[in-house]
Amino acid sequence: MSKRLNLFLFCTILLLYFSSCVKEGVNVKGSIKEIVSFSLKKTDGTALSVSEASVSIHRDTITISVPFLTDITRLAPEIEIKGVTISPASGVVQDFSQPLTYTVKAEDGSMAAYKVIVKIDNPGGLVYIGSSDQHFYALDAQKGTIIWEYASTASFAYSSATYENGTVYVGGIDNYVYAFDAISGRVKWKFLAGTTGVESDAVVVNGTVYVGCNDDYLYALDAGTGQLKWKFTTGGNVSSSPTVWNGVVYFGSSDGRLYALDAGSGQLKWSYATGGMLNQSGPALANGTVYVGSRDGYLYAVDAVSGMLKWRFSANGISLEQSSPTVAGGIVYIGAWYDVPSFTRKGSFYAVNAATGTLVWEALTNTGISSSPTVSNGIVFLTADDLYLHALDAATGATLWKQRILANSASPAVSNGVVYVGGGGSGYIYAFDANSGMEKWRLKTTGLMTSCPLVITLKGKADYAGDSGMMN
Repeated sequence: MSKRLNLFLFCTILLLYFSSCVKEGVNVKGSIKEIVSFSLKKTDGTALSVSEASVSIHRDTITISVPFLTDITRLAPEIEIKGVTISPASGVVQDFSQPLTYTVKAEDGSMAAYKVIVKIDNPGGLVYIGSSDQHFYALDAQKGTIIWEYASTASFAYSSATYENGTVYVGGIDNYVYAFDAISGRVKWKFLAGTTGVESDAVVVNGTVYVGCNDDYLYALDAGTGQLKWKFTTGGNVSSSPTVWNGVVYFGSSDGRLYALDAGSGQLKWSYATGGMLNQSGPALANGTVYVGSRDGYLYAVDAVSGMLKWRFSANGISLEQSSPTVAGGIVYIGAWYDVPSFTRKGSFYAVNAATGTLVWEALTNTGISSSPTVSNGIVFLTADDLYLHALDAATGATLWKQRILANSASPAVSNGVVYVGGGGSGYIYAFDANSGMEKWRLKTTGLMTSCPLVITLKGKADYAGDSGMMN
């Protein structure tokens, strides 16, 4: 081997040696800063499974869909990263009702921010109802189990709940109008309305809650904050639920008048005087006509714009104050109660032509009706003072099925082929198959339910009975 070759090999060995020493002696810091996986746990420590929660990580945004019943205000994320630290830390309970930012730090001090968005997948599947046991309930629509409940100091049995944008609104006999988070039951706000209780259903339109009170006022409240926008006084208590259409609020009062107010200002547009109290009967609106029942025994059809009477239908002296009319397929459905104040005769259930006011059919003669009907798929559902829930053929009035539930003025709601109703005297909340009448479930409470259930479907649609601001 020549000296030149030996020298070349010696230099090569030295170069490799010193190159190796340089690599080991220099601290080259990594710049990797990445969220590899992101999962969620409930406060009880149970994890949302892959089938329950879908996670999508796209660049700097993580989107997670969770089931409707998940309380997203208290979730603990389990996070796997490539980097040194993440802030907020993994395992710390967070409120995901608004998007949160997570920041990953690399060895070299550089950082990457990720926006985490948690969405409720397919909001729906809950039933909301109040009871005289001073509780307001949210129930699983399929099982009848209690998801959450709110305890007050007075009854929730009269005002039926309404829903808008993740919030449930309802009035209580404790004089408050409540706004509940639909998922968690958290009280977002409550408004003190007088001193005599709230029986009217709250109706929400364009960011405003309209609700009557037994102190003779109709209130307009900001739906987000509960702040008073305006109030309008009448000559009697307002237990009739309002209906809003084309910028106008329609409602009845125990002073016997049907009122139409500007929805924005509360200014009176017109009022129509009936011959008796407008009590629980909330107006229905269809094709520019307002329909409402009065204690004087008449069903009124009034032009929604002018306030002029179109026609009135006689229930033969039996009060129509307790049943809110429902309009479907050109027919007005309404129940007659008793011949107030003597209470010697019971009323019937009527189907009346919406355009002419002529009788189409009469059913449940001399039974006494103090609930509001609901119409679904050609069937009319209502409860009567014979203590039954009735399913009638909407075209003929023939009885399709009935269930004895000791009903006490409770109005049913129908959603996805299921009838939900409070049992009144039985203390149960029921769910029945709408076509067969077969019981699906019942839940026992310690009070009476005379309000109508509110049902939030899997598509986020709210289903009510006819006493909750019904429009057709």
